[in-house]
Amino acid sequence: MSASLSETSAVSFREGVPYWIFWFLLSLIVLLLFFILLRDKELRRRLSLSLAGTKRRVLRKSLELRLLREKRKKAFLCREIGRTVWGEKIFPDDFRPAFDRLGRIEEEIAARHALLQDLYDEIQKVKTGPGEDRKRRRIRELERKSKAERRRLREKGREKSREYERLGSRADEMRIEHDSLAEWYVRIDKVNRAILAVLDRIEKTG
Repeated sequence: MSASLSETSAVSFREGVPYWIFWFLLSLIVLLLFFILLRDKELRRRLSLSLAGTKRRVLRKSLELRLLREKRKKAFLCREIGRTVWGEKIFPDDFRPAFDRLGRIEEEIAARHALLQDLYDEIQKVKTGPGEDRKRRRIRELERKSKAERRRLREKGREKSREYERLGSRADEMRIEHDSLAEWYVRIDKVNRAILAVLDRIEKTG
């Protein structure tokens, strides 16, 4: 048993030596680099500039992401202003072109909703009809049409959203006075100040 213990200890010793040597050498390397850094002013300067440049790039990226978030907030607020102007028909004569476009978009959306309902009703009718093979080819065809109509509806929804945003931006520029818009103006002014502050900081980072 003692022979076995001696053998185990010898193996552990042999395996432990490279581990300690590695850390010893690593410590020496770190110390050498530290002393070189202390003695070499030019190296310290270059290292400082490199770190400062990295820090500046990280800061700039962070500011750019913040700017993007603030711009998204502004876009959302403009859409809400536009939605309010359209929904309450605020000064329609001042925004006649936008009102006309939104009216056409809503008519198209209503028509596509009606068409989708017709397709859905047709699918249900076919499902309860005779002929399994014919029902499968016909149902697939109707489902393809339904999918295409849903895609067009999403596109129309995005178009309507963009129109709201344009209308809201226009109302914000004109600062049409109306009780329903006052709070939106306060919020959009706050976002505008935040955008200007971020742009100023980005400019200062170089």
